[in-house]
Amino acid sequence: MSTVNIPTFMKAMGNLAKEHKVSAKVSKEKKAAKAKRAKIIKQQRAKDAKEEAKVAKELAKLAAIAKKESDKQSKIDAKEAAIQSKIDAKEAAKQSKAEEKAAAKQLKAEEKAAAKQVKIDAKAAEKALAKETKAAEKALAKEPKDAEKALAKEAKDVEKALAKEAKAHEKALAKEAKAAEKALAKEAKAAEKALAKEAKAAEKLAAKKELETKTVTEARDREDLIETIITRLSVEVK
Repeated sequence: MSTVNIPTFMKAMGNLAKEHKVSAKVSKEKKAAKAKRAKIIKQQRAKDAKEEAKVAKELAKLAAIAKKESDKQSKIDAKEAAIQSKIDAKEAAKQSKAEEKAAAKQLKAEEKAAAKQVKIDAKAAEKALAKETKAAEKALAKEPKDAEKALAKEAKDVEKALAKEAKAHEKALAKEAKAAEKALAKEAKAAEKALAKEAKAAEKLAAKKELETKTVTEARDREDLIETIITRLSVEVK
């Protein structure tokens, strides 16, 4: 029986392969760990997608409710405007003026309250910031000077952000108030115009009725005069 001689370098490579060979158990564990990570990632992604869908659904629901309320309010406003247009011209004009005055007063009060609230919020925020800054300064008293500087900068940035936010809020309130005032003025002007139109129509109708009455009266007077003349002539002939 002949002996097969294996080259030395092939033996060396075989030994090296044996040393670095991964056992079936380790390979299985790695695969299981990888599959588990993939499953966790998939579950997390599904959960995120579900949350996003839920939020989108809620937003759509809120938008539908807002539209429904807006349509309902528009119908109510239109109905009220139609009823208001049938009221007596003088009373309607007087009421419109009173409502305009009350609305302007209310708007002014709301603006004042909003401005006051902005100041209160800003003051409270400033107070809270000062309190937090003071507490942080005490806590960082033993830390390096750079940390104290960074904290001061952060406090200043927060203060600036709060001031900016308060200013933006105040500006938005002023803009809303101005828009409401314009809309109110426009509605009052439209109501006044409609009332003036109705008053003019009423005047025309009254003038027409007066003319008809005058014509009938004149016709009757003419008939009475003719009858009187005929009667006198009859007496004279006799």
